[in-house]
Amino acid sequence: MGIRKNAKFLTATEQENFVKACVLMKADIVNPAAPAANQYSKWDEYVAIHAMIQDAFAPGAASVNFGHGGSGAYSFLSWHRYFLYRFEQDLQSYVPGVMLPYWDWTDPASIMTDTFLGPNGTNLSGNVIQRGYFAFDMPGVGNNTTPLPAWWPASLNGWRLPGMFGSTFTGGLRRRTGNVSGLPSLNDIRTTLSRSTYPSFQNTSESGAGLVSGNQMHNGMHVWIGGGTTTANRGHMYFPEVSPFDPFFYLHHCNIDRLWAMWQMDGHQTDYPASGGDSQHHRNDIMYPWTGGAAGYGTGHPLASSIPMPDFSALGAQRNVDTLDFRNAFGYTYDTIAIIGIGLDRTGSMNGLTPDPMVTTQPDVTKWEAAKRGVAAFLQDCETVQDSGAIYVLGGIKTFRSLVGNQFDPVFAAPGYGLIKAGTTFSRATFDANIATMSPGGGTPLADALQHVQTTLVEPPFGGIPADEQRYLAMLTDGMLTTGSPMNSIPDGSFSRTAIFAMGFGTGADVDYATLASMVAKGKTLTTQQVFHGENAGTIDKFYSNALASAIGFTSVFDPVVELFAGEHTHLDFTATSADDTFLVTVQGMDFQDKNWSFTMHGPDGQIVYGDEHEHPHNGCHDCCEKPYITSRRSNGRLSLIIQRGNTGKNCWVGNWRLMISYKAKQLDKMLMPSIGELLIPVAAGAIRGERYSRLLISQKLRKPSRSIAKNRQHGLDTRPISTNSDNSDACNAVVNIYARTHLKTDVLFDRMIKPGDELKFVIKAHSLSGGAIANQKGFARVISPAFDVADILPKDKVMDMVKQLETSKRFSAKMDTALLLARFERDKKFVDFIKDGEAEIVIHGDSPMHSHIADTKIPGMYHLGICIEGLYLPGGGNAIATDDHHHSAALQGDDDDYEAFSRLLNISVAVVK
Repeated sequence: MGIRKNAKFLTATEQENFVKACVLMKADIVNPAAPAANQYSKWDEYVAIHAMIQDAFAPGAASVNFGHGGSGAYSFLSWHRYFLYRFEQDLQSYVPGVMLPYWDWTDPASIMTDTFLGPNGTNLSGNVIQRGYFAFDMPGVGNNTTPLPAWWPASLNGWRLPGMFGSTFTGGLRRRTGNVSGLPSLNDIRTTLSRSTYPSFQNTSESGAGLVSGNQMHNGMHVWIGGGTTTANRGHMYFPEVSPFDPFFYLHHCNIDRLWAMWQMDGHQTDYPASGGDSQHHRNDIMYPWTGGAAGYGTGHPLASSIPMPDFSALGAQRNVDTLDFRNAFGYTYDTIAIIGIGLDRTGSMNGLTPDPMVTTQPDVTKWEAAKRGVAAFLQDCETVQDSGAIYVLGGIKTFRSLVGNQFDPVFAAPGYGLIKAGTTFSRATFDANIATMSPGGGTPLADALQHVQTTLVEPPFGGIPADEQRYLAMLTDGMLTTGSPMNSIPDGSFSRTAIFAMGFGTGADVDYATLASMVAKGKTLTTQQVFHGENAGTIDKFYSNALASAIGFTSVFDPVVELFAGEHTHLDFTATSADDTFLVTVQGMDFQDKNWSFTMHGPDGQIVYGDEHEHPHNGCHDCCEKPYITSRRSNGRLSLIIQRGNTGKNCWVGNWRLMISYKAKQLDKMLMPSIGELLIPVAAGAIRGERYSRLLISQKLRKPSRSIAKNRQHGLDTRPISTNSDNSDACNAVVNIYARTHLKTDVLFDRMIKPGDELKFVIKAHSLSGGAIANQKGFARVISPAFDVADILPKDKVMDMVKQLETSKRFSAKMDTALLLARFERDKKFVDFIKDGEAEIVIHGDSPMHSHIADTKIPGMYHLGICIEGLYLPGGGNAIATDDHHHSAALQGDDDDYEAFSRLLNISVAVVK
């Protein structure tokens, strides 16, 4: 089977495949030999099945509704799960591989296009749909102006329900959606997911029982889609007898099944009552009509005389309990369930110092301590995502090293992985407690560790099913394979459905880029950064944030790092468009001291959506629509924030968002205003001014912040922020990562590793999954590259010997620490520059995408690029006018108010290796 996805994020091809399968099913006549008036299609048969099981009987029960009933109707969830599965299987007989999408109960306007689910009906037609693939007439006929697709079956004149369903329902599909205020809120969904028992979860999801808002959830959504004022003009979704006539039925019920799947993941996998509730709704009861030929079951619905219940005896008896393990039984999952395994280097070389802790006043920390902090922050982000109800992350962590033999230790209790959720045995708090008992030492069996994490944390969850589910693996090491199997013992691509992220944490001398790239090559290649190298603790934050964002289907939109003096605050702006559904925002104060930091988020209407800062007056609308839903967590100087649009109106969502960060500020009178050039410095590039390593030899109190160091301007983007006269204060960096779940994608395509002298080229492809148009693009980039080959100072063979000595030594030796060796070299040479700082031009030629060519790659090492992209987005598409401007893409035609500005600030790194 495969992955069921949010309908809003389907590609154009996925949308077409779904509606094509629906149309072909509607055209497939079950009884072609019957008179035309008595014929019905496979689609109509599913409508009839749903009606007939509501007026059924069973042994010992004269009247049973097998699929509904509110309190006690436990089979509501299980019956519809199997019904959807059978329907999906039949869809795949028309279009192989097609999957049911779900409607997430937010404003469906973006999926009600003519070529997808179709619009509402018109008032003049009694709410009968007139355009699209589900209109009364086929495309290109009558009022239906939608172009006829080549695959349309000649026998299907339109989307019409045959006469045997009765005069109230026959004819074209009726639909009239309600006001978005009637949709379930994100808080309603979160409350439903928090129910502790199966009966309460089932009743709340079906009827809204117990919700403070009064929303009726499943029941209410049938009414919301099937609005109208009379029996004659109400939509088909309003009526239980014929609701599956509208394709929305299946997306609606798919969402309920998705919520049940997520609820099951939260410790309820096998929950289902064996008693209580309604007759025929218990754990081991058979679900009609899939009785396996068992006697005593049937229907009293009058439709049965015209559309007989199909013979499902070959399927065997299907019981409620058989639906619980939906992955193994039916082979599908949802895009809101993510799986990731973490491998954490616990070898002796992790006792070395973090080259740049990114704070001037705190004691230096080991690489082991910095790595632990990074994993803890990752888990906090996972907990926040889970608490929001948006996505559930199943994760596990193992440390790796080699003593007498390989040692792979789980941090969590058996089986070593579970739903990451605060207050459970799979949480940040549990990690912090368990990792505190572990200390580094031993060799680095990278290949063996990679294989072990894959086979014990990534593949085992849910039996590895479905086979095409993409899973994720993140390996953090300080750089070199020193023991165990060679990396080539694992064939490239052998982890075919696993996307691997690999980070080398250390200096350019002790990180083996080729090994990192080889690890990533064992799995699936993505369009995001997968190989990371950094000398500062902030790169660890970026590494884990990027891995999590990819696993949950988010893409990077804004990721600067800012240095603040005590008493300062700054405003960081990013844009939201109607293509963006949810933001994941993380900010890490690099002193890891929560009391020193304050964070505030302002929406585009000027209102504060998160934070406790109220000193700046802001005007804007007040309660004009549902506000964005905020889920947050704070700990150790870190903010983890989920911002969900839900049914927020355009004025309160689309536009400029502002994140305010303050550091040790008692009042907000000193505002840092960083230039775009400053924001473009990639976190992995490290400090571009002042000492790079020799600061480790200086007392913390005497270390100068990067902003206090003057340096000749290298290019147009090389500007220091205007001073706030705070240079004598202590300073600390804040690492910011903002990701979006969006159908406006900006992919940066590049080779992760090249040879010295090869051209470094990257291509930027901006595109919309929903068919929106993109134009007026422009961009620029900053490049931080090595000034010389660090191997000329510390040859690789010498470093390898030092690393092995550290791994086997019982004591840490500063003489073997590469960061300290480079620090002494820098101190002795005084004016040596480790990096070059440059600007890269991003261009467009004709219809080609934005791209850049960097020719100067003679020196081996890591090349870090900060890229800024700006453009216009027109939801729903538009006309583009080509221009001859070398630096800009096509322009859009459309009303000025329809344009939505967007920007992206992205980092990539490329290794140049001999």
